[in-house]
Amino acid sequence: MKRLIFSLLMLGCVASAGAQLPLAGGTLTGSLESNSIYYLNDKALGDRSIPFGSNDYLKLAYYNGRWSAGLQGDGYLPALVGYDDVRNAGGSDYTFALTQIFVNYRGNGWDATAGDFFEQFGSGLVYRSFEDRQLGMNNATQGVRLTAQPTEWLSMKAFAGRPRLAVLTHAGSLLGGVDLSSNLSTVLDMQEISLLLEGSYVVRYESLTKEGSELWGGFNIFEELGLYSPMTHLYSARGSLNWNSLSVKAEYVGKTMDISDNVSTASTGSALLGEVAYSKGKFNMMTQVRLLNNFGTRLTLYDLPIVNDFGTSKVDAMGNTLNYIPALTRQHTYMLANLEPHQVNTHHELAAQTDLYYSIRHKKDRRNFWRFHLNASVAQNTETQNLSWLDVNFDIERQWNKDWKATFLYSMQKRNPEKGVRDIIFTSHIFVADLTHKIDRRNSLRAELQYLYSNDYEGDWAAALVEYNMAPALSIFVSDMYNLQRVETDHNRNLEKLHYYSIGASYTIGNTRAQLSYGRNRAGMVCSGGVCRYTPAYTGFNLLLSTSF
Repeated sequence: MKRLIFSLLMLGCVASAGAQLPLAGGTLTGSLESNSIYYLNDKALGDRSIPFGSNDYLKLAYYNGRWSAGLQGDGYLPALVGYDDVRNAGGSDYTFALTQIFVNYRGNGWDATAGDFFEQFGSGLVYRSFEDRQLGMNNATQGVRLTAQPTEWLSMKAFAGRPRLAVLTHAGSLLGGVDLSSNLSTVLDMQEISLLLEGSYVVRYESLTKEGSELWGGFNIFEELGLYSPMTHLYSARGSLNWNSLSVKAEYVGKTMDISDNVSTASTGSALLGEVAYSKGKFNMMTQVRLLNNFGTRLTLYDLPIVNDFGTSKVDAMGNTLNYIPALTRQHTYMLANLEPHQVNTHHELAAQTDLYYSIRHKKDRRNFWRFHLNASVAQNTETQNLSWLDVNFDIERQWNKDWKATFLYSMQKRNPEKGVRDIIFTSHIFVADLTHKIDRRNSLRAELQYLYSNDYEGDWAAALVEYNMAPALSIFVSDMYNLQRVETDHNRNLEKLHYYSIGASYTIGNTRAQLSYGRNRAGMVCSGGVCRYTPAYTGFNLLLSTSF
């Protein structure tokens, strides 16, 4: 309870500022985010040894002319259940850590940063440092970064530093990289065409003789697996063309000898990404294709599950990823459509996704329209040729008038729980009806009905949600997700049918928002950028607080 009160006091202190603060001739801005859960024992889910968890993030930034500086402090009081990397790194206790501090100077055509920073080259396939609090991930690079635009047609980035690992610690490796982008349209004076050519180079250095090889009997396991150089080089070539309604992008990324997770030998790796988009009037289309070959690139090799004749090494850290690999599947917001998200196979995967949009609006009443959306994606294990994932989604959005709106979704999903290693397929059919009624200018009521028919071990599901909104401040909701039929298998005996219910309310005033809810939450995977975190099931009270000034 004391820790919950502390979180509320922190929010009150920041919220009392209300707006940007003038300070010493400059401006101070900030934000606070707090996620606290009071866990209750639930016989259906098992008792909880941790009664309370709270993840808190306070960020401050000061701006004065060309100079700026900032910091971020994380508080884990302790870390929430499911954030195992944070908990194992010390966040299982009452822990505070300074996870970001930087100084920045902006000149004419250039920008320099010293300290912790986030950066991305191209699509992120070759390098991306980012923070995702939902995953409990922060792999910011600590060092120096310089960006510059020496000419109208050329821009460049360069950095060097060490990466953060598992939020509270740093990896033992060093990173460096350069990114160049040239606008050929400016050089060739092309008025109607935008043509960009870009390239990146990133290097990771890490000693292969550090303490840690003793985990495999005192000899150098890396040499046994065929890795002799402490340096791994990554390089990419990218191009993009925009002409009238057409957009085309392509990127190739390669890397030298490296050890990916769950492999038995060192190897080179590569990735290929292509995208085509077209937009004309009421019609929009986008298609993406991606090929991965041994491309699970890590920040450090000393926190990696390596499968070999000698067993398996340490458990992989959540933030131990150097790049960003999107899943190329639709990111669903409905409960049942998002029960089992696709997990990227970084070793051998060919994936593609297509989106088609078409809209029809009434000529006299713009609030009367139809919007049709077809989405399909597929992923295949290129080593075994087995299907890893397939889904087809069709949704219709219908706005009758200013007061009534409805969305209907059908989703068919085929998934392989072993990423196509073996030919195992579970199929689900999901149906969703989403209806919104605008009562007046401030009040609205929204209801969802969902049904999932499946042949996996949990069988069929039904879900419902009712949400009342009083703009712009208050929202009240209640939902339930019920497992109608669980199928008994050799590994799942006496499975109990459960209700996963939730009730709560949120209130927003200015830049401050608070949400309190109570319910039972289902265990499952939370995925972003090819990184997935397993969230255990729990029952309890959840308080979300956020504010900015």
